[in-house]
Amino acid sequence: MSDLIFDDGYRANVGIVIFNPLGKVFFAKRRYQSGWQFPQGGIKEGESPKKAMWRELLEETGLKKKDIDLIKVSNNWYQYNLPKKNIRKNGKGKTVIGQRQKWFLLSFVNDSKLISLDQSAEQEFDSWKWIEPQKSINQVIGFKKEVYKQVIDEFIPLIEYN
Repeated sequence: MSDLIFDDGYRANVGIVIFNPLGKVFFAKRRYQSGWQFPQGGIKEGESPKKAMWRELLEETGLKKKDIDLIKVSNNWYQYNLPKKNIRKNGKGKTVIGQRQKWFLLSFVNDSKLISLDQSAEQEFDSWKWIEPQKSINQVIGFKKEVYKQVIDEFIPLIEYN
């Protein structure tokens, strides 16, 4: 099954913000790179955004439905353009110019030992940490900063601080 590409060249994608009881969010470092980000991944043709989110959550963090609560789905699709050097054609010859993402806010109240980054043969992350939500905006790669700001602005009122 191939990734869903919108007619305007954006790849359909989901993004996941997981927060803990202390109001910190899960942030992971891309494997073999220095960049940090929230879990995210492509939506396959015929797959709903919610189904893609559950799949990506398991593949990238090892967490299952029973480990988290779904708090909110973003009101909007957010999008960013890829830098020119990252623009590519997919397997069907369509040029992918960026990502259009539906975001999900998840509450995690379980033991952090359940988090496992090696659930997929194509492991995306090699380390992770809990950080203040606002810090994610400054720590993510530049071309994603505006989307992260918009997503955090939408979700921050719902992230519970104890």
